[in-house]
Amino acid sequence: MPKDKHLKRNYIILFLASLGLILISFYFRDQLTQFGQFGLLGIFFINLFSSITLFLPAPGIATVVAGGFLYNPVLVALVAALGSAVGDFVAYILGRSGKEVLLKKKSFWYSIFKETFHKYGAFFIILFSMIPNPVFDAIGLVAGLFSYSPTRFFIYVFVGRFLRNLLLAGVGNLLQ
Repeated sequence: MPKDKHLKRNYIILFLASLGLILISFYFRDQLTQFGQFGLLGIFFINLFSSITLFLPAPGIATVVAGGFLYNPVLVALVAALGSAVGDFVAYILGRSGKEVLLKKKSFWYSIFKETFHKYGAFFIILFSMIPNPVFDAIGLVAGLFSYSPTRFFIYVFVGRFLRNLLLAGVGNLLQ
């Protein structure tokens, strides 16, 4: 098999696997909340799967507030941010693999938006990952679509989620 076909096949597999993870997380979202009984590990997994379910509300934020009530808020924020960053990476992979599968020709507008995103991506990623909203899922897709650095994407998501989760866990801690 030629290298281009082999590479395209790999992107198709990544694209389908990402879609599969999203569908599984959505379908089993009620059962996933039972991870909460596993303490900090449960908070990690709930935030992981909450971030995988694209554009759909999930219980991740509630576990961070509850976790702040029970555990050290900094530790809860770290664990939840790590889970969220790993989960949000699925949207990035979906965008990255979708670009290779679906986009044949890069247009003028694609180049302009890509350049702008690369210039201001850190700001957008950190800001939108701090705000609880379904728009952030689109940021992950766009970052992948524009071949933004996967390392930077992960780090910036982690920073934004950590700051948000620290605030939420702090609120939970105040409720003691």
